[in-house]
Amino acid sequence: MDQGKVEARERARERARNIALGAAAVAITAVIIGIDVVTGFWQDLVILSGLAAGLVSFLFTVTVLNRLVAKSAEKRWAPVNRLAFTEFLHAMADEDASEISRGKVVIRMLPQVAAQPHAAELDAELHDLRELVTLEHQRLADHLSRWAQFLTSSGDNEIIMFHVAEIAFGFEKVRDAALELESQRDDASLAALASEIDECNAQLNALAQELRARLRLPVNDASR
Repeated sequence: MDQGKVEARERARERARNIALGAAAVAITAVIIGIDVVTGFWQDLVILSGLAAGLVSFLFTVTVLNRLVAKSAEKRWAPVNRLAFTEFLHAMADEDASEISRGKVVIRMLPQVAAQPHAAELDAELHDLRELVTLEHQRLADHLSRWAQFLTSSGDNEIIMFHVAEIAFGFEKVRDAALELESQRDDASLAALASEIDECNAQLNALAQELRARLRLPVNDASR
């Protein structure tokens, strides 16, 4: 929930920046046109008038044209975007417990290690965890390689890509922490691994919540 609130605040700040930039562009354009109409100032300063025209064109492109093009692309490719988001969600969901088309999504989470540092069963648990991390990383990487180019050119999908990259890095950190615990066999390494697993699970949940929002599915906290 905390991560979701942070993302909401970031989106609110981004909207505020966009509004402020748009207002500044309109104000600057109005001043330039007003000076030209009232005084004919730009007719006497050819170089400055060219620079002013370039500034107006740049502001118009950044604040209006680029966003219109992005919105148009997002609307045009909405069905394919939905397919991509659904595939990402399927890659993260427990297929036996989930019914994605009906809004029920149960996300697979990384399990915590139950064995103590010197327990005989620790090696088997760490081996299973590393195998699971490798499998989940490969699933996510396969979907990312399939959809990355399309998603970067078909709408405002930066948040999705950012979450996927975070999770991929999180899997690597869990794997490294598991290797460290296998080597050190101490409480500090066990706590470090538990922390990395919690962080990776939080990132998985954040991506799932964003995908649910994009697909307009009911939000739930179910996980396995």
